[in-house]
Amino acid sequence: MNLEQHFESLTALLNKMYEQYKHYKDALLRQRAAIIENNTAELTEILTEIDDVNENINRLETRREYAAQILFANAKNATTIRDLVIAFPQFNGQTLEKISLELKKELLEVKRLADSNGELLEISRNIVRETMNTIMSQNIDPRDRAWRTYGNGGTYSRTVRREPVHLVNKRG
Repeated sequence: MNLEQHFESLTALLNKMYEQYKHYKDALLRQRAAIIENNTAELTEILTEIDDVNENINRLETRREYAAQILFANAKNATTIRDLVIAFPQFNGQTLEKISLELKKELLEVKRLADSNGELLEISRNIVRETMNTIMSQNIDPRDRAWRTYGNGGTYSRTVRREPVHLVNKRG
């Protein structure tokens, strides 16, 4: 392959990565809706889809690194896409630079959504944890508070005796 083919290959790979990140963003938006709706079946399906997209992105990233290494090796003092465009003015660098910028924007949006979904999942876990803690640690029937009476010494005694009742195993 000559340098022009590697340049075009890099452009095509960045374009494919951009498409994968757009698909990833759509999956993250659907994941957000499923988290809010507490739809575990859809979450499972979306996680499988996200794994597939991650695998595709990793494969494309490996190919992109190889194509970029060849171009960087042939360009003097080039470390970025913009440097490659300047080093090879005979190739169509505007397309490569445009796709690179769009890919960066999409990547930042995906990162923001992934972080936001992670926070939503953590909030959801905390709600479930607190709910389970409340249910499992509830040993006294809440109605007992209404039957408290206080004596002259300031101590209280129940006017109705009830045995402790657990919310999961109600007997009272």
